[in-house]
This record gives sequence, structure tokens and C-alpha cells, in this order.
Amino acid sequence: MTKRQLRLGAFMRPVSIHTGAWRYPGAWPDANFNFAHLKRLIRKLESGKFDAFFMADHLAVLNMPVNALKRSHTVTSFEPFTLLSALSAVTEHIGLIATGSTTFDEPYHLARRFASLDHISGGRVGWNIVTTSNPDAALNFGLDDHMEHAERYKRAREFYDVVTGLWDSFADDAFVRDVEQGLYFDPAKMHVLNHKGKYLSVRGPLNIARPVQGWPVIVQAGASETGRQFAAEIAEVVFSGISNLEDARRYYADVKGRAEALGRSRDHLKSRPGAFVIVGDTLREAREKKARLERPRACRQLGRHTVGAARH
Repeated sequence: MTKRQLRLGAFMRPVSIHTGAWRYPGAWPDANFNFAHLKRLIRKLESGKFDAFFMADHLAVLNMPVNALKRSHTVTSFEPFTLLSALSAVTEHIGLIATGSTTFDEPYHLARRFASLDHISGGRVGWNIVTTSNPDAALNFGLDDHMEHAERYKRAREFYDVVTGLWDSFADDAFVRDVEQGLYFDPAKMHVLNHKGKYLSVRGPLNIARPVQGWPVIVQAGASETGRQFAAEIAEVVFSGISNLEDARRYYADVKGRAEALGRSRDHLKSRPGAFVIVGDTLREAREKKARLERPRACRQLGRHTVGAARH
């Protein structure tokens, strides 16, 4: 019988995806923006055998009514590459997945950051490719409107080709570092990309050695028709937030089937459904925890004086 192993990734923002989690009894209200707390959390995840710390990211303050926004800890968080570089130095095994936008970034910048982080972490990095649909993000990058959906994915496909091409700028054995001959690298093993496409023009080569993994792990969360096809073409891990089991099964079969139709192995594309997990020794305890999380104003009545409760 084939041995199968469960893979666990913590979806972080960079802490909980629940916008009210900062008020939970015993929580650190400033955890999203406190490196000491984040260091403790990722070490706990690593000791618990989690495979990856998945860092979501936004390029604008979330567009929501101010009465809701003022209660959300997602209004601030660290920039992913800065945080994950620091966290890589205090961990040894856990994967580090950073979100990188193909709409509001340049492929040379992104390729260089991921290659750097992969070297710093010893080959533990993944790229969560997003096309960024938030109109408020467009305003932060000098644009009056965001790019249309299908057009964003066309740019993303070209962007992916450029980034992966830049990662191949140097062969794995290009850097000979021969002290006696004074030869640092072999020029014959350096490749100039010279890409000129519809959306991008990038000469290359990238001024950093090939990533430790060759290419960082490619993660994508395509839900639309275009997004699913994109995931089937390029992703190694596909993330989905579908909560209904039957819909999740259909999504799984659809994306894997698309990958297979493109000549890829179904096993090469891993599906990671999102799940909001509340842990308790009993079902009753888990439900009680959920009730506290959903009704944080009740924290004062729990008989536990905490920093979170004291700040209501």
C-alpha cells in the first residue's frame, strides 16, 4: 500500500486569518507586527512538524467600512521578504512561502528577492503567485484603474516565464571560484535571457546564483476559469478556500485533470484546501473556543485577566 503523508501549511497574515483573533483571551494583540511573537509562533509551527509558513500579503489597506477596518488586525503587517528573511535565521526546516504580485512588481526584482531568500534559508522558499485585483492597490502604484482580469493573467503567464528564466541565468556549477587561476565563474555557464514580450522586456542575467532548489516552489490559488488553467500550467501547490466538500472534490478533479491534459503528472500538483481549525480536547471545548472567538466582547466574563481582554 502506498504510504501517504499529510502536509500542513499555516496560512498566516502573518498571524491568524480571523480578523478578531487579536482580541482572543491570552492572545498577543500586537502579534501581526511584533517580530518576537512571530518568532515564537513559527518555532512552534516548526516543532509541530508544519511544512510551511504561508504568508499572505496585501498591497493596500483593505477596502472595508471603517467601523470594520478599525477592529481588524490585518490593517498592518510586515513586508513578506523582510519578515521571512528574518524568520529563516531562527528556523531550520519549515518552508517559507511569500506572496509576490505579477501586476505591481517587476520580474527582475521578484526573481532576485526569491533567489536571495532561497539562498539565505537554505532552499526553503515558495512563491505564491497573485495577480492582485484590488483597485486600491492600483492607486498605490500610480494607476487610476486596475488591469482587467483576463489581461492580468496573460501578464502573469509572461511574468512567470521571465522570472523562471532569470533563475536559470547561471548553471548550478557556474561559480568555480578558482583562487589559483583567478577565475570566479565560468562565462560559458552564464545565460542572458533577452526577453521581449507583449508586457515585459527584460535582458538579464540575474545578478545572483541560481536558487538552491533550482526554482522556488510555485504556489497558486486560482479559483476562476482562467485561474484554474494558470494553476494547472505552472503550479506545484494549488491553494483553495472552498468550504463545501463536494465543491472541493470537483475543484481538485478539475485542476488535476487540466494539469494532466497539459502533459503534467497529477502527482506533481499538490492540492491544499484551506481549513479554519479550532483545537480542543473535546468537541464541546472546541465549540466554546469558537464562541469566544466570534464574540470577543465576552472575554471579560471568562474569569481570565489577559492583555487582550484588558484592551476592549
